[in-house]
Amino acid sequence: MAVGSGDAFSLPATLLTVILLWSFLQWSAPLWLPSMAEKYPDKAKFYRHFDRSLTILPVALVLLVVLALFRAHFVQDFTHGHVVSFGISSSSAWQRMLHGPVNTVGSPWLGIIILFSITTLVKECFGNSGYSLFDEHEADLRARVLRWHGFLWPLMLIGFIPSDAFAVYTEPQTFIGSQIAPLRTTLTLIFAGIGLGIWPYAVANYSQSGDMKEGDNFLLASITAVLTLFFLAMENLSSQRVDEFGELIALGEMTEFALTLSLMVLLLGWPIFLMLMSKVHEKRGIAKGRRWLGLTRAFAHTLVLIWLSGAVILESLPHIDGWSSAFWLSLTLMLPLAIFGFVGTLLPIVGQDSSPRPEVWGFFLVMSLAIPFLTIREPLTAVLMPGLFMSMTTLPLLATHPELRPNLPIQNRVFESGVLIGLTITALWGFHRMFTGDSFALSLGIGITLILPLITILLLNQKMEVSRTNIPN
Repeated sequence: MAVGSGDAFSLPATLLTVILLWSFLQWSAPLWLPSMAEKYPDKAKFYRHFDRSLTILPVALVLLVVLALFRAHFVQDFTHGHVVSFGISSSSAWQRMLHGPVNTVGSPWLGIIILFSITTLVKECFGNSGYSLFDEHEADLRARVLRWHGFLWPLMLIGFIPSDAFAVYTEPQTFIGSQIAPLRTTLTLIFAGIGLGIWPYAVANYSQSGDMKEGDNFLLASITAVLTLFFLAMENLSSQRVDEFGELIALGEMTEFALTLSLMVLLLGWPIFLMLMSKVHEKRGIAKGRRWLGLTRAFAHTLVLIWLSGAVILESLPHIDGWSSAFWLSLTLMLPLAIFGFVGTLLPIVGQDSSPRPEVWGFFLVMSLAIPFLTIREPLTAVLMPGLFMSMTTLPLLATHPELRPNLPIQNRVFESGVLIGLTITALWGFHRMFTGDSFALSLGIGITLILPLITILLLNQKMEVSRTNIPN
């Protein structure tokens, strides 16, 4: 968490903490800023500038952090913890200045934040420079971007930056040092930062338009961010055997890896869910009746699958004694997530009801937002991620099966449910075998999880063609 430590004033830690507090204004501004502008029309110009500063100010503060770290590394000021923990004793001032702010042990993820800031600056100045909360047609888009930024900033700062990474002391500290990260790590940081920077704008555009082209290739940005974050987390595991890896997870030491896994739900699962919801609504429309059965299946199927996915993974960990312990621990990890999800079902009450199945939309949205923070608090929460991801990528289709839809034959419903549930069970078996050294089973589980959205789309397109043949002329 970007609060710093030590016994002296730390400018980088202070500036990052200001960004953390500023994120509250970002996600809350759509609620109060337009009404303030209406109340004081003579200050309209000031409010427009303030609207723009909501995304520009954090970028400026990050650049100031980089300049402060550049100076500390260049003069080799060993009162800065960031300098003490970087490089070898013979590192030149230029090596420290160029590599230190990104590759320092304890805060390599700062490189992602730097690239996220640069990408945001480019998007704000060139890609989205004409929209604001006060434009009649673009206000919703701006509000979505601000809310996503207000969520991502604290997630990056709290989840990835250690509290003592920017410590400053009154006396010089003993040099610790570390190896300079290889080029592939730097490139990974660059791609992850750019992907994360594009993601808020891409998802906001797609949520508003429903058109993938107008969504600025949101899926590409999501995949880029997820894969690079995953690769960066896996770099630290390359020397670990499978059994050691399981032990580290059991001890709660794989915090960055666990957080990266949970981010897959938000960065990749949520956009895919939006896409599938729009496609299912386009192909099958609104049910003629029994919609409550569709909602019931969505909620029950999701909670059961999350519980099972957590149990089958936990049972294979070294410190879990049998299935009863695995199911109980999975239940305790799932309950906070379930509570957040059911709070999300109330979002239509406050006006968030424009999407198809708004209750399910809110259910998955709030769970997607909550699981990274729950993982920060308890890294084992990441074992729930496969179940939640598989639910988000199959429920848009599965929820149509118990509803009253005359044009959807019973055999189609049974076939689609059988295929998706069968693949889900196979994936869970693969995850259960992941800590036994069975690389095939692990690859099978991951592969099925990632291709489930494609399977859902193929079933949706193929079966609708069959169902049309059953419609009387």
